[in-house]
Amino acid sequence: MANLEKKLNQYVADLTVMYTKLHNVHWYVEGAQFFRMHELFEEYYDQVTADLDEVAERMLQIDMKPVGSLKGALELAKIEERDDKFGADKDLLEVVKKDFDYFLNASKEITSIASEAGDEPTADLMIGFTAHYEKALWMINALLK
Repeated sequence: MANLEKKLNQYVADLTVMYTKLHNVHWYVEGAQFFRMHELFEEYYDQVTADLDEVAERMLQIDMKPVGSLKGALELAKIEERDDKFGADKDLLEVVKKDFDYFLNASKEITSIASEAGDEPTADLMIGFTAHYEKALWMINALLK
């Protein structure tokens, strides 16, 4: 279970950084698709907020300790922050796509680890995240064409 706790904390840390990063692209987007991207990025950070809470609360339910500080999250996170600068709508969508690809792979990896540990509720939670990222990436790819 130690490996599962490590991976879940990585996920929590990455979601914490992603929450702020999505606000960044929400605020700094510009271009022909401004209105649509502004709304989309808001939808994404609302979802990340819910996901973050679900993972952290699941960890607490199984006697794990989720990272709960910005300092701790930044030490663990693999998702990189973004500078405060304006960016074109499609360029910022590419930034989000890259990070969602990362979360898709992380969700799949944690599903496997949780299943091997006999933690089906955590595996089920991650399967739901996998489905979410697959759908989001399908839509992002369609927008980028």
